[in-house]
Formats: sequence, structure tokens, C-alpha cells
Amino acid sequence: MIDLLIEPCGQLLTLAGGSKVRRGPVAMNDVGLVCDAAVGINVSSGTVEYAGPAAELDRSLLSSSCPVIDAGGSVVLPGFVDSHTHLVFAGNRADEFYMRSRGDSYQSIAQAGGGIRKTMDATRGADEDELFRLAKKRVSRLYENGTTSIETKSGYGLDADSEFKSLRVINRLRDAIPGILMGTYLGAHLIPPEYKDNRSAYVELVIDQLGRVAAEGLSDFYDIFVDPLAFNQEEAELIVKSAANSTLGLKLHADEFGDDGTTAWGVGHNAISCDHLGGVGDSGIDALATSNTVATLLPATMFFTGHGKYAPARKLIEAGCAVALATDLNPGSSLIYSMPLTMTLAVLNMKLTAEECIVASTTNAAHALGLGSMVGSIETGKRADVIIADVKSYEEIPYHVGYNLISDVIIRGRVIKRSGKMIIDQ
Repeated sequence: MIDLLIEPCGQLLTLAGGSKVRRGPVAMNDVGLVCDAAVGINVSSGTVEYAGPAAELDRSLLSSSCPVIDAGGSVVLPGFVDSHTHLVFAGNRADEFYMRSRGDSYQSIAQAGGGIRKTMDATRGADEDELFRLAKKRVSRLYENGTTSIETKSGYGLDADSEFKSLRVINRLRDAIPGILMGTYLGAHLIPPEYKDNRSAYVELVIDQLGRVAAEGLSDFYDIFVDPLAFNQEEAELIVKSAANSTLGLKLHADEFGDDGTTAWGVGHNAISCDHLGGVGDSGIDALATSNTVATLLPATMFFTGHGKYAPARKLIEAGCAVALATDLNPGSSLIYSMPLTMTLAVLNMKLTAEECIVASTTNAAHALGLGSMVGSIETGKRADVIIADVKSYEEIPYHVGYNLISDVIIRGRVIKRSGKMIIDQ
């Protein structure tokens, strides 16, 4: 039964075949385009019942009072999947935004006590309800911009009390929002200042916390920031070994500022994704190309901070790596809520095509969260996470800058944004 119909869709991007990750330039330029199309949704199950040419829809399947969302000949596509965010934090780092404009580097700010440490202090000082309120507002902003599935991390508490406070917030959010929210434990984000002279003790604390996170089912993944500013590979190895028998998937902040071999190492440990990759080298690219690990690129971070190198996206795609895009929404290096803007930056600075951007922001990003069989494409039986862009051609999505062109957002068959207005309380 269809009890919500979207038509006429001028261009419907089904991303059909989304149960399999897309690799290489041919597959990553296939958006499953159907013109003059319709999408039928079963609201009670929250799933897609039909996606294809409007002329081929069996209208006997429509309920007697089936509402119709008039797409006006616009572009209809799967909701975006933002597979790398940091939603749970307090405070802001606006001062650092201007410090970087005057020439200070991310590294020098961090070494002077700013960066993640500043957010750590604010997050430790906030209670759980305040963190929940702030994070919920950020989720609503993501929804407004067309994101319907989200990954988010802890990692701004960096002590036992604050990390578990952040994880409780993430789990409260799961129950309070309509879309999928995947949680990641990121105790290994940075060595907190109280452990600067005893790094091994903090690594042991992370390992202890990781055991509790896994035992209590508080997270889907765990993440490690492997970098000279954070954790070295030997420390990361200890953490990964401790989680070997858990159900938590491994994600990595890898090779962000240079080629330190983290990507190839992460592939060897079956990481579900390696993220950032601004400095990834040939060995890392070769490892990704022959693995199930998704390369998640974060161009908004390079744009926002004005430092570092953009990941070699063209080289990754040509090599056959599975490439995804994400915002890296966070208070210090990417306070950006928009996947379309992230696409714009990927076109301008990574030379992706519009099609590659859409694939990387939907079906491939879903695979970066292990959700490829549920979301990221518009296919019969999948979750009805669908958005409408107020344009006539999908190529316009990255082309429009500074304007939110996502007019309608439907999550699991539930309309949460209609004709440019949010219509439910987030």
C-alpha cells in the first residue's frame, strides 16, 4: 500500500543497487537517474514501495486518501548520510577562527592550550541536559540541510565521567529524533593535559572505558585520532587489540596532515572507514583500493581552517577506492552543517563531478556506517529517507552556494520539512 506519493519528480536519483558500495569513476558517476518519476511510500512501515517512472506506477496501490507531495518537477534523491560529525560539545572556538585568519596554525593553537582542549573544558563543565539540548539543535540544522542519517562521536570530555556523559547524550538523541544516529566512542581523541606526562596511563584509561562501552552497548564504533598531535601508532595498536573481541567497528582519523602510514595500518585492522586522508600516500591508497574500508573525505575541514592539503580524491577514485564525503561538523575546524556545501568544496578543491559528490554523500557514506542495506538509495523495501532539492538538474546542487535549496525532507516516511519550512519540533 502507498499512502504518501511524491510526484512529479523531474529527476529522481535512485542510486539503485545501493547494497553494494560504488568504486571507480564509472560506478561513482552512476546516480540511477530516472526522469519524469514518482516515489511511493508506505508511511506505516516507513519504507519505499515504488521508485521509478510515474507512467509505470500501479495506481491501484495508492490508498483511498493518499496525500501527494508535489515535487514540481524538481530533483528528488536519497537523504544525505553524514558519516563523520562531532555533535556533542559545549562552548565555541570563534576566537580561533580569527586567529587562523591572522596566520596562526591549527597545531600552534593546540599547543598553546586551544583547540580540542578548550572544547574539553567547556564540555566537562556542561551538564548532560545542556549537552543534549545543544546537540539536538545541531541535529535539526543537519536535517534542514537534507541530512537524514548521522554518525557522531564523543571525544570532547576526555575523562571517564565526561566521556560517558557524552555517550549518554548520543543515546538519548537516538530516541528523540526520527533519523538514524550512529554513535562512536572517541576517548582516543587527544591526550588530556592532566596525562601529558603519563601518556600510558591515559591509554590504559581509554582501554578500560572501551571495555565498558562495548559491554554496555553504548556505541556502534570506536575511533582513534592517530597523529603526532594525538596518538601514535603503537598506542593505537594497544587500543585496537583491546577491542578485538568486541562488536564495535573501528573508524580512524587517519593521515590528516601527512603520510604516516595510518591508512594502510587501519586497513590491516579492518577499519570500516579511514577519514580525513589529506596526506595519504600511495601505500594507503593501494590498501584502500583492495579492501572494504571506505575513504571518508572531509573537504570542509580544509576550507574552514585554511590549512593542510585536500585529500587526493581523484587519485583515490581512479584507483578504485570507495570514497565518501562528510562534513566533520565540530566547533574548531568545521562548523559546517551542509552536505551540499561540502559537495561544492569537493568539486572546487578535489575535482569531483556532481555525480561523484552525490554518490559519496549518500550510498557510499551509508556504507561507511555499515548501513548500505538500509539507507543511501531510494529502492523498494529501503527506509523512506527522501529529500527534494528545489532545482531542475542535480548538477545544480553543488553549484548553488550559500543558499539552502533543500525544500522537503522525509525521514522514514515522516515529513519533517515541507516547502522550505521545518514542520516538527526537533
